[in-house]
Amino acid sequence: MKKLLALFVALLLSISVFASVNLNTASLKDLEKLPGIGKKTAKALVAEREANGPFTDFKDLSKRVKGVGKKSVEKLKEAGATFADEAPAPADGAK
Repeated sequence: MKKLLALFVALLLSISVFASVNLNTASLKDLEKLPGIGKKTAKALVAEREANGPFTDFKDLSKRVKGVGKKSVEKLKEAGATFADEAPAPADGAK
């Protein structure tokens, strides 16, 4: 029973980690926690953001950051990643 409770708590905590991360302001550590983003991609994202300004949308992010393709974008959308103060993007591309 304790193992089941611990698993449930861990699952709840992992869900809250991905809640609405702003890709234009997130720290390196916060970006590394996102699905589809590792250390190398997180560093590239921060470097691009600092050099050329904020990202406008997922298409812009994908164009500007090597290693962020369709699969990564879908994972980020599912995790609730955003740009600026917008609402999380729907995972299926619907508006």
